[in-house]
Amino acid sequence: MLSGLLRIFVVLLVLSPLGATLAQDADDSEELEQLLRLLDQQTSLATETKLNADFVPGIVSVMTGEQMIRRGFRTLHEAVSALPGVNATRNETGMLSVGVRGVGDLFEPSKVKLVLNGQAINPSAGATTSTIYATPVNQIERIEFIRGPGSAVFGEFAYAGVLQVITRSRGESYSAGVESSEGIQASLLKTFGGAGNDFRASINLAAGQTEGEDIDSGTDRTPAGTPSLAPGPINNKRDFVSVIFDLEIGDWTTLLQFQQANRGDHFGTNNLLPPDDRQTVISDSLLTASLQREFSLDDGVTGQWSVGLVVNSSEQNELFLGLPQNFGGLGTEDDIFADTELVESRIDTRAKLQRRLGRHSLYGELILAEVRVVTSEQFINLDPGTNLPSPTLNEFEPPVEEDDTRSSLGLVLEDTFDIDDSMTLTSGLRVDDYEDIGSSVTPRIALVWRRDDNQIFKAQLARAFRPPSLIEYNGAVASEVDAETIDTLEFGHIHQGNNLVIRNTLYFAELNDLIVFQDFAPFGYRNLNSTTDLKGYELELEQAIDTRWDLAGNLALQDYSDNDLVGATPWQLKLGLGHQLMPMTRINLEIIASGERDREDGDSRDDFDTVTQVDLSLLQDRFAGRDGLSLRAGIRNLLDERLEYPSPTATYADDYPYSDGALLWLQLIFQP
Repeated sequence: MLSGLLRIFVVLLVLSPLGATLAQDADDSEELEQLLRLLDQQTSLATETKLNADFVPGIVSVMTGEQMIRRGFRTLHEAVSALPGVNATRNETGMLSVGVRGVGDLFEPSKVKLVLNGQAINPSAGATTSTIYATPVNQIERIEFIRGPGSAVFGEFAYAGVLQVITRSRGESYSAGVESSEGIQASLLKTFGGAGNDFRASINLAAGQTEGEDIDSGTDRTPAGTPSLAPGPINNKRDFVSVIFDLEIGDWTTLLQFQQANRGDHFGTNNLLPPDDRQTVISDSLLTASLQREFSLDDGVTGQWSVGLVVNSSEQNELFLGLPQNFGGLGTEDDIFADTELVESRIDTRAKLQRRLGRHSLYGELILAEVRVVTSEQFINLDPGTNLPSPTLNEFEPPVEEDDTRSSLGLVLEDTFDIDDSMTLTSGLRVDDYEDIGSSVTPRIALVWRRDDNQIFKAQLARAFRPPSLIEYNGAVASEVDAETIDTLEFGHIHQGNNLVIRNTLYFAELNDLIVFQDFAPFGYRNLNSTTDLKGYELELEQAIDTRWDLAGNLALQDYSDNDLVGATPWQLKLGLGHQLMPMTRINLEIIASGERDREDGDSRDDFDTVTQVDLSLLQDRFAGRDGLSLRAGIRNLLDERLEYPSPTATYADDYPYSDGALLWLQLIFQP
């Protein structure tokens, strides 16, 4: 199969060299001003061709780093929580994640493709990493988010969405900040060369830590009559570091990226409250290195080749598993804890070609990936034979075998056809062939009609897939676990006026072969035999009310056929209201409200209540009369509410609170 795909790719390149992009120009100054505003929302996500987000197939949201700063967000996780249909979450150990349209929400691996500066970073072992969500907004140039299927271009894990983060690589900037939970943060951006030179380099640094808010856990899952540390304070200490180095010499680009996010174990990996010793015990890190080169061939063919290395690492040191009594001990033994380490490497080799032929923009890509589990080990102070407390650490079988591998070959073909000056038809197909789980074919077809300068209509039918992670594949109840698939039909309408943008989206999705964990003997992962139907509506509004007031809001409604989408939200309302109080002073109010959610089957608790988070922030430019100096300050959870995420049945009765009161923060930014 691999060699067959390679032959097909070579033949297609010979017969029809691929690619270039659409162009659009304006006739007068008003149209030019509108175009420049639109180009600020460019994206390359949906077609690998840089176009305005409203012009590409599919539903794409773009938010710039400047917008994040103006709206009072501090991290990527806070920023994406304001996007329509996106639900930011944390699990029992405080791992950050997001769900999209109710898919990939709580209690399961993420179903979102994560891309950092063009480099896909999802690990094959566990399907997701939380390091990227801790990225401070000071590091970010912009984010691009596909809501819905993205596998036709991005392949595996682009099931419910694609999140691409582009960090800043030009200019100079410094920042420092504090928060009321004993937190500090700093960042630095420095650029060298550029301005017409063939050489340009940049270093983008950020680091921070917090002791965490004072949050009481409530009761955990400890049976009555058994000792427990709950209720009590959770261990939610965090720290983060990010280093991104970018180098361009002529047509060559080198990118080195390192991110590490450490955290306490919050509510406990077994939903048993750990000791509140205020130390980080879980460490997730990401290291990437890539080299790429742009080139041009005869007859207008352009292309790019690249090679990249991605190393994902997860380490737990003295991760609390429970008191000795939870494992049949007498209480005189030490607490039960685990030391684990999982390191995975992936090498990607890519070749892209594109060309414009008449009304056709043709694009093709070949991707070869090699994944290897470098380290996988687990030690617990239990006896492997009896599972009773032991005075020594003993080796247990890890969820993934060391030296486990997964190789794949992917082929992407796409044709963007201009039916006329206002209508574009995009058809694409991606084939991914894995050595261990077989092949996946993900097609899509999309129509974009630019009716006039103010109205755009979209329609798309697409399929996406998520292969079983190595943990799921190796822990299958049956002989194997199949890939999950989702088929989605989307309709979109966009109205653009001088001071008003309205976007309407209607979608219908069918989810097949969802992977779930079977929590009764035999324990392990399996596919659901049922099909889950999902449909929804999203409304987005951007309004410049006058020269001093602006509004950015969205409403998301969804309905699903059964309880397979645990933690899905039937409605979400998000509002961002900004006011230019004085020429250099802006205040911003952010409101995120989510409706009641159904519990799991067998959960006797009432439905999860409506959650409303209100945040207030201030931005003061030219602070203290100094050019380039800005002051940011804010209050998270202005209403002093107890904010929670749902917990699984028979765990924490009062769910997972992530805020139990207002949090104050302050930051200075200097851009010479």
